[in-house]
Amino acid sequence: MKRPALLAVALAGAVLAAVWLGPLALRELGVFRVRRVELVGTRYLAPDRLVARLGLQPDQNLFDDVRAIARRAEQVPGVVSARVERRLPGTLRIVVVERAPVAFAPGPNGLVALDADAEQLPYDPAATGLDLPVVPRPDSVVLGALARVRAADSTLYQEVQTAELGPNGVVIVHLGARRLLLRGVPPLEVVQAVAAVRRHLAMSGRRYAELDARYRGWVVVRRSHT
Repeated sequence: MKRPALLAVALAGAVLAAVWLGPLALRELGVFRVRRVELVGTRYLAPDRLVARLGLQPDQNLFDDVRAIARRAEQVPGVVSARVERRLPGTLRIVVVERAPVAFAPGPNGLVALDADAEQLPYDPAATGLDLPVVPRPDSVVLGALARVRAADSTLYQEVQTAELGPNGVVIVHLGARRLLLRGVPPLEVVQAVAAVRRHLAMSGRRYAELDARYRGWVVVRRSHT
């Protein structure tokens, strides 16, 4: 019998024996020592730093408690949730959901990434190649509005350069020489209406300087800023 076949038979025998003996027996088998860690879903976090936070031991066994590993992963800033899967004979597959960055804000050492709740994220702009709008300060209203714009119309979001909070809770979104006015964090349908108006203006070749979406059921088009 060839070596791969012998290994398969040995693994099958070990698994059958462990099923009969219980989880503790699986943890005693050296063949199930973790030799590889796969990360799925990491776009912004540095993989080596994330793995370092998992607390894996040199003799980590595939059948050790994976719930503890998932809990440690979820304690890493920037991680929303984590799920750990086993891949025989010695691979841990860790599926993570990261917090989405919405904008940059000035920090003590340069720009820092923020999520929709104005929480700082440990993402390195240089390493990740993030291209985000810039806000003057962490503000949950402005960041929530930007997150809503991104969810409703990614093309519009990509044109956003800066955003700020104006008088009376108005969010001023700068699109180059143009700007968009929103009333706080707008409903999804408001941003979708803005997107429809933008498409109509582009198709008709009409120029504009400002879109005002503060009024229920209306998007006001202006040729100059108010």
